[in-house]
Amino acid sequence: METPPLPADPRLADGEVLLRRHRDADLDGVLEQGRDPGTQRWVPVPVPYGPQQARDYLAAVRADHAAGRALALAVVVGGRFAGSVDLRLEGAGWGEVGYGLAPWARGRGVGTRALRLLLTWAFDEAGLAGVHWRALVGNEASRRTAQACGVRVEGTVRGLLDHRGERRDGWIGSVLAGELVR
Repeated sequence: METPPLPADPRLADGEVLLRRHRDADLDGVLEQGRDPGTQRWVPVPVPYGPQQARDYLAAVRADHAAGRALALAVVVGGRFAGSVDLRLEGAGWGEVGYGLAPWARGRGVGTRALRLLLTWAFDEAGLAGVHWRALVGNEASRRTAQACGVRVEGTVRGLLDHRGERRDGWIGSVLAGELVR
C-alpha cells in the first residue's frame, strides 16, 4: 500500500486545538519544552537542550516533511505553542505516532485532542490501516492519552527504546482504522 503525499500546509482543528506546520516563531516554545524536566525524563531530547537543539529540531521536522517521511505538527492552543505531535510513515499503510506537550498544556486534554486529530487525518485522509505507539515504561500520561484514542497497549518489550544511549524497556501498542475513538 502506497502512502499518499503529505499535505503542503495541513491545518487540523477541533475548535480548541489547532495542528499546523511548525514555524520559526515556535522556537521559544520548542526550547521551553525541550528544557522541561518532564520532557527530558520521557523523550530522548538532547540534554542540555539549548537554542541550537531547538533550531535543529525545527530543521529536522521540515526535512522529514519534505522527504515524505513524517508529518510533524505544532500543537497550538489559544494562539500559543503547546507542543508537537507527529506521524512517522512506516510503509505498507502503517505509521507511528509521537507527541509531547509544554508543561502548561498538560492535564487539560490537549494531548488527547491533538492525537485524535492526527489519527483522524491518518485514517481518513492518508488511508493508513494502522498506527503504532511506543513509550518508555512508566510514562503513564502518554499511555492514558494513547488509550483515550483507542490505542491497545499490547505489551512491554525489554530494551525497546534508545533513551540517550541507554536501552530502556518500552510499552508498545497499536490502533487500527476502525478502532479510533473519535
